[in-house]
Amino acid sequence: MITFKTNIQQKERPIDRQKTILIVDDEQNIRESLMKVLSRENYAVLPAASAKDAISLLGKHAVDLVISDIMMPEMDGLSLLKRIKQSFGDVEVLLITGHATVEMAVEAMREGAHDFIAKPFKRADILARVQRVLEKQGLVRENRQLKTQLKCGVEKIQLIGESPEIRRIRQMIEQIAPMPSTVLINGESGTGKEIIARQLHEKSDRADKPFVAVNCGAIAEQIIESELFGHVKGAFTGAVAEKDGLFKTADGGSLFLDEVGSLSPNMQVKLLRVLEEREVRPVGAIKTFRVDVRILAACNSNLQAAVEAGQFREDLYYRLNVISIFAPPLRERREDIALLANHFIRQFNVDLMKNVTGMTVSAAHLLVANPWKGNVRELRNAIEHAMILTTGTEISAEDLPLRYHHPQQNGHVSGITDLKAAVNRFEREHITKILQHCDGDKKTAAEKLGLSLSSLYRKMSELNISDG
Repeated sequence: MITFKTNIQQKERPIDRQKTILIVDDEQNIRESLMKVLSRENYAVLPAASAKDAISLLGKHAVDLVISDIMMPEMDGLSLLKRIKQSFGDVEVLLITGHATVEMAVEAMREGAHDFIAKPFKRADILARVQRVLEKQGLVRENRQLKTQLKCGVEKIQLIGESPEIRRIRQMIEQIAPMPSTVLINGESGTGKEIIARQLHEKSDRADKPFVAVNCGAIAEQIIESELFGHVKGAFTGAVAEKDGLFKTADGGSLFLDEVGSLSPNMQVKLLRVLEEREVRPVGAIKTFRVDVRILAACNSNLQAAVEAGQFREDLYYRLNVISIFAPPLRERREDIALLANHFIRQFNVDLMKNVTGMTVSAAHLLVANPWKGNVRELRNAIEHAMILTTGTEISAEDLPLRYHHPQQNGHVSGITDLKAAVNRFEREHITKILQHCDGDKKTAAEKLGLSLSSLYRKMSELNISDG
């Protein structure tokens, strides 16, 4: 599931700058006391006498930590905490109160508070908690920056595979992407339908505009209209402010409607109207506004069968199905399994800070022989599991989840020819990568591969690996 969420971004925070702490308390003596304690420790401190003042300061300053009283007039600390997590999600929050209860502490932690401190508090305790939360925050930010640096320019959205099915999809994407037409992507769960949608967006003239993805099946029927179209203030109970819908967020770009077949009949009618009129009416509004959005839809069930069964509107189906792409299950393109596995190994080397170069042939055999009912998503999870457990530079069969150790129990395998071809592809890529890593030194490469030099030469000949 992809949940689209827009956060108000604060000003950039250089890692080494002085940490800024915002003190929020309606009692002046508490504010001044905390400011004095924290200033002595070389923190930059901002005071706020109310939650409203705090929100204003958060919008103007790069704040790292908020220390807030809970019991305050107008807006209390728990309400402020919710606002901070909605709009300034990178900011940590410590809550303090002289009237703590277990229920209040539980709610505070559930809403995202880092810690809960009861009055009266000691200077040393406050400083210890502040240091702890800022150290954790620094580690999280540094880790995020490292991942961004490592992935920058490398980890673009990719459709991995060289099977005839994947090559056909790539060709379709090249032809379809520049067109404004609606596309319906069919396929089982986990086959990469969103990746296809993202590639259609990235190769279109809308690439510099938003790509917004929403799982229609993951949103309750009572609120999906508001999520898609927005609402005006007072439209329903709880609508305390105007809200833009995802159509408006995606204006000028692409909107990916995953699991579109789960929409209720009422929502099907409203979506059809938007597609026909290119206009959106927020819940509770009188006026409509025009939107320029390309719709990319996906479904893991047979929509045509749903139409015939009267469960999905025929007119909406034809509006969505202007162009159709089928994402094949992984069991129908086994020759791509080794390529996908190596792709995920490279990804998890970054995420888990490891240096795994590949997998053993026995592990590759197990992967290729399994039916992968969960498709690419299941394969990715299996590789993540193995990457966490492995202690060497290769994933072994023992590192894979136990359920993959007996492939004959998991379903029909498509044939020894496919299995052999897939393993050969894996071996070719793995040996080539090791040779490159060793700068072409075959003796060193053979040692890393656990082969004799003569066996390596034989493998290179069998797999048509260049000797250059």
